[in-house]
Amino acid sequence: MGLRLAIALGVCTAMMGHFGLACYAADIPTPPKASAYAPAADLVKAVDDYISRIGETLESQDDFAEFQARVVKDAETIAVLALVLGLHDEKNPYQAAAPALIKAARELSAAAAKDYASAKTAFAALEAAKSSSGDASTLKWEKVASLKELMQQVPLVNSRLKRNMRRFERQADAIAVDAAVIAAISQASMANLDETNQPNQAEKWFTFCADSRDAAAAINKAAKAKNQADAEKALAAMTKSCDDCHAVFHPEAIGKTDVE
Repeated sequence: MGLRLAIALGVCTAMMGHFGLACYAADIPTPPKASAYAPAADLVKAVDDYISRIGETLESQDDFAEFQARVVKDAETIAVLALVLGLHDEKNPYQAAAPALIKAARELSAAAAKDYASAKTAFAALEAAKSSSGDASTLKWEKVASLKELMQQVPLVNSRLKRNMRRFERQADAIAVDAAVIAAISQASMANLDETNQPNQAEKWFTFCADSRDAAAAINKAAKAKNQADAEKALAAMTKSCDDCHAVFHPEAIGKTDVE
């Protein structure tokens, strides 16, 4: 995908709730409709699954101690999925709740990084946020999660997706959901340019994100069509886009400026 962008870099500061999100401004390319790369139903299923997994982990302090880092990653991922659902062109159960979900997910991430009691309290607020009613029109494409956590989540989702490809017929629905998650993360990560090791390489970053998004979208569509050959071809394309990105934006340097 050739993106011709007029990039203007400068320092900006955005506020979301009481979280300060410092960033380097660059014009994020106008994305396609979200339904083209991540169907709302798949993202809703993913949000429910992540919230359920966090809830199960928080049932026990021992489980939390073992999976604390995963809770943080899952909360960050929920924030991104909620953003895409809020801006989605398909009506969905979490569209009105998206602003509150983003805020609650961010608060859960910060709380889970501290201790069990804080995480439990923040998780209760996240569950309550699911039924809230806000104004999704206030949302825009901006940074709502830590790139470091998102980039650690992607290989976990990708590994599960690859395992399920070996049982394609039985796991096509799960493959579609995981592909939608990666597509959503890829699109949302465009706003995290400042957290890369080369924030001056905006055009390349946007292109790699778009390539990953579109390849994941192709996996999603192939899984829904029960076309394993096309799914495997798209998976190879997505893997290549990740490898190409890592050759420029080194993974060990990503996340140097996390969302506070």
